Amino acid sequence: MKKANEEVVGESPKVKPVILCGGSGTRLWPLSTPDVPKQFRSLVGDESMLKMTVSRLESVENSPVGFTRPLVVGSARHAKHLQKALPDADMILEPFGRNSAPAIAAACLDSEMDDYLLVLPSDHHIGRPSEFLQAISIAIEAAREGTIVTFGINPTSASSSYGYIQAGEADLEYKPVLRFVEKPDRELAEKYLAEGNFFWNAGIFMFKTSAMTGALARHAPDLFETIKNMAELREKDSSWYLDPSLFATVEDISIDFAVMEREENVSVVPVSMDWSDVGGYQALREVLANSPEAVVTSGPAIVEDANRVYLRSEGPLVCATGIENLTVVASDETVFIAPLDDAFAAKKLGRLANENRIRASLSSATKNSAKRLLSDALNVWAGLAWDDVRSGFIEQLNIEGHADVSETRRVRVQARQVFSFARAIHLGTPERAACEKLVRDGVQHLNSKCKHPSGGWVHQISAKGEIVDDTRDLYDHAFVILAGVTAFQALDFRDALNMAEEAIDYIDQNLADADFGGYFESSKNVGIRRSNPHMHLLEAYLAMYQVTGADEYLDRASTIVGLFERYFFDPEANTLREYFELDWSPAADGRGDLFEPGHHYEWATLLKIHDDLTGRDTLSWRRRLIRTADALGVNESTTFSYNLLGKHGEIVDENSRIWHQLERFRAYLHHPGMVTPNAADTLFHRIKGAFFDRAPHGTWIDECGVSGKPISTQIPASILYHVVTALEPAAQDLSVSA
Repeated sequence: MKKANEEVVGESPKVKPVILCGGSGTRLWPLSTPDVPKQFRSLVGDESMLKMTVSRLESVENSPVGFTRPLVVGSARHAKHLQKALPDADMILEPFGRNSAPAIAAACLDSEMDDYLLVLPSDHHIGRPSEFLQAISIAIEAAREGTIVTFGINPTSASSSYGYIQAGEADLEYKPVLRFVEKPDRELAEKYLAEGNFFWNAGIFMFKTSAMTGALARHAPDLFETIKNMAELREKDSSWYLDPSLFATVEDISIDFAVMEREENVSVVPVSMDWSDVGGYQALREVLANSPEAVVTSGPAIVEDANRVYLRSEGPLVCATGIENLTVVASDETVFIAPLDDAFAAKKLGRLANENRIRASLSSATKNSAKRLLSDALNVWAGLAWDDVRSGFIEQLNIEGHADVSETRRVRVQARQVFSFARAIHLGTPERAACEKLVRDGVQHLNSKCKHPSGGWVHQISAKGEIVDDTRDLYDHAFVILAGVTAFQALDFRDALNMAEEAIDYIDQNLADADFGGYFESSKNVGIRRSNPHMHLLEAYLAMYQVTGADEYLDRASTIVGLFERYFFDPEANTLREYFELDWSPAADGRGDLFEPGHHYEWATLLKIHDDLTGRDTLSWRRRLIRTADALGVNESTTFSYNLLGKHGEIVDENSRIWHQLERFRAYLHHPGMVTPNAADTLFHRIKGAFFDRAPHGTWIDECGVSGKPISTQIPASILYHVVTALEPAAQDLSVSA
């Protein structure tokens, strides 16, 4: 018996459709969102773009091509959408986007070497499927010869919105590809149109699996080998979930750059099939319009005296008159208005809307109060935090708000204060001069009194600047990195960035665990490990990437997220483990079952920031972190989070420190859809009343007891870091004194 795709002389082989479904459709915001991107929306018909992509392959009677069950490569974040749209399809699910080359490599390794694969974007429009099917039958003949085939759209205009393919001369219906050209300017596009042998690049491909795997092995060997290793480890079923930690090491690159532009044996099949990539609202209107000046409406809309308009409402009745060349889209939550021909307006405004949605979820009273609170704290601590006599930042104030200059000083607190005052500069504080001096003096202090003679930073120094504990601690170094890069961002202070880079080099050379991954706790290699220092290292690496733009730091951050997914999070209890043995198994002395609600919230925020930067999807983890902390970790009588619990909700420490509450507030700001309306407002005012209003001006109560009464006897300086990170998103700027 022959295999499904085994060739028989005189027969046309069946083709396996591979649907690439990982796009986010940012140019069609707010119709297309990260949770429901455009391929899952019905934009040009009654079916979703994804469903139409598959349906059109079966829509032509007496089709010259037969197809097998499709294979979809998409985001694990959208698994439910994919299964609903195509319940009979095989699936490869990515933990985050890595462009088309890794996706196609995975599809090849999920197929037989003799299979014929047709790679299709999930969100394109093809108005004449019969012409497309005829072009596929031509492509099969080229693929029989071992060539990789791409489809070139006969251009209808000198568009600068698409890449181009230059074809050579040939008597066959498929032509050799001479070169691929990036999106040209208008003048060059007109030249291509006149020459007649240039075609729009539709990003659709046909090949035998063996041809593409050979090309990947030649031109992208590291990428191909990593995906191959993942394929060998997979469990054989209809859905293949790519391993996040391995996938994070794969290069983010398109198939065009990885293979097509380097491969010699490539052909193009020209085709006219009424094609559009539906890459923006102008393209969407053109697909739906019956004339160049047409007004296209969808949903409850009334439009008069208008031309060249796309108007869609998915909520309120929208009425307009006397308008032209406009896009108007109303969703349940957002109204978007922009020039129709501004292809980047939706992407730009969508990003700005997401950035400002944090503040938009708060009342004006909360935003103003948060700004005053943050401004007061920075102003007071700018005057009290530095020890002018001995140099260095103090560890704490007494409960009356006076500096305690005698207490031993932790190096992490020195670094946290540098970070806090650097962020104050970034926010536009009126006290810039004072904060700038504190940042520069703080970096100099870290690089002198706090350094170990053999490298790295010590753990504690005395009030006189003498080393008390020379341990080189991972947690401390994470904050040295964060302080350095934040000071560099605020002041372009190269010494600060050098400090951050030196701290990274130290932990790489002295604390990295080559056997089990991650880092050891300290230079003394104690027999216990914690997730918390790794969380702050994640925070530091994210900051390094955001400031320097170096991909290395984002890759480092992603590696730590992989540790979270593999070891730190307990999916059965939905809790974050704090303590581990050296092999990352839960600590055997009972500490392996403990969790701190504040760390749940803190991880949720950092994972959200990481997702926004990488496209990785940790929404399920973040939801479970917040919901567990809310369900098990809150004192019902005070409404504040406990300090410490067992994984089943057993209360281990019934008191409530302020940092747990601030991290809870910050997590709510970054996840407004996970909490009830006004939850962040309510929580803020409760925190303010219990922890700030009872303390000396500009300071805080560190800890309240089970009844809600203050029990702390000092005001720790370390909390300024939490005040800044929690209130900054609400305050946004400090440029005008509150």
